[in-house]
Amino acid sequence: MRSLIAPLLLLSLASCASPGGTPATTLDELVRRHTEARGGRIAIEAISTLEDKIRIVEPTYTADGLWRVNRSGRMRIDVFIGDHRVWTEGFDGKIAWQLPEGAVRAQAADAGAAALRHSALLPTNILGLHEMSNHGARLEYLGREDVGGVRYYVVLLTLDDGFATRYYLDPSSYLIARSRVRKALHPDADPTPTTIETVWSDFRQVAGVQFAYRSTDTDLATGKLLQTTTILDIRVNPVVEDHLFEMP
Repeated sequence: MRSLIAPLLLLSLASCASPGGTPATTLDELVRRHTEARGGRIAIEAISTLEDKIRIVEPTYTADGLWRVNRSGRMRIDVFIGDHRVWTEGFDGKIAWQLPEGAVRAQAADAGAAALRHSALLPTNILGLHEMSNHGARLEYLGREDVGGVRYYVVLLTLDDGFATRYYLDPSSYLIARSRVRKALHPDADPTPTTIETVWSDFRQVAGVQFAYRSTDTDLATGKLLQTTTILDIRVNPVVEDHLFEMP
């Protein structure tokens, strides 16, 4: 049960007012409008820690999770089925680790290590799109692309390790509506990559920032729904001790 974190966190197109104005034509303008639509630089950057209670639904199971992340790139998720913890994994800023059900000591993650690190860096979680260059990432504007009758603005994000994701910004709201990325959903269980499309919906404002309370991951080649993630509760800036991110 590896890398259960769906690119969880970000914005409801139907519930957000459009920034309006003429179409954006440059990367800087796209990022500016997106940042304003999400809540603005001050509100986004005021979030130092997040704690999300989530529900993960896949074809073979339903589980609940407690996902925590801080602005320095550390993260941890504890996954439960019923009252039983079945999986824990985290990234302490340098080492990715995992703790299966019943284990006393954690072990270093292997195939999914990069996915854990990425989850804390992507602009659909705690950081804003405008902050990506501060973390060694690169943004490129790829132009417009029609998906389902909507001509999205497409921005390519490449992290410092080469991991690339295409983000689709809605032309009426300038919020991130979907993404496409080539990866394995659960690298430890099956490392075979596929192109996964994530669609975000049910956006709500928390602490002045828009978050999506629902996301779906679909295999773009087959159309198979792989995972649905629902946020049950978000806490902004809870006290999260550093030791929680360290490998037990």
